Amino acid sequence: MADSIPQQRWAVLRAARLIPVLRYQDADTALYAALVALRAGCRGIELTWTIPGVLEVLRSLRAEAERAGHTDVLIGVGTVLDAEQARSALEAGADFLVAPGVVPALVELAGAAGALSMLGAFTPTEIIAAKAAGADVVKIFPADTGGPGHLAAVKAVFPDTLFCPTGGVTRDNMAAYYRAGADIVGMGSNLFDKGRLAARDTEALVASLQATLKDAAAA
Repeated sequence: MADSIPQQRWAVLRAARLIPVLRYQDADTALYAALVALRAGCRGIELTWTIPGVLEVLRSLRAEAERAGHTDVLIGVGTVLDAEQARSALEAGADFLVAPGVVPALVELAGAAGALSMLGAFTPTEIIAAKAAGADVVKIFPADTGGPGHLAAVKAVFPDTLFCPTGGVTRDNMAAYYRAGADIVGMGSNLFDKGRLAARDTEALVASLQATLKDAAAA
């Protein structure tokens, strides 16, 4: 039997190992950062709902990806808090949806659209709730509150659960999260040097991200 669309998309993200989680106060910076990620070779990119005009950023990024021949890049929307946001993101073409907590409606809507769902959890009770809701992946958030040790502890209890720690993951510590049981990691504010981002130093940003992706692949 052929894999379902969500399974195919998960295979892409899992192979990518790292998802940039882009959260900026203006759409121009968010789109620029996303284009840097695209140029660096990221296979999955998350735009958070908190970006002003995030759906327009998504559409612009999709157009740029297609123009560059990167039709296999998955673009998701994160910090989705309710069904209305989830529906709007899917209508704009999101390939995956991410919530910081357990939002069951997100799972149902994503599944109907062939998109992946990732629900946030931290405690065992929350992980059970996320799994009961049908989440494809459980996002351990905020990851740095408990660190890799916390992830290892919950992975031991939920060995078959797919985990994506996010929040405080860096190039220096991501290998520890992989060893603890992460299938992929989300990297947000630690992804780009803030000075280089402000200066729009594209070449340096691309080179740095490519090095991070290389480390993720090797971890």
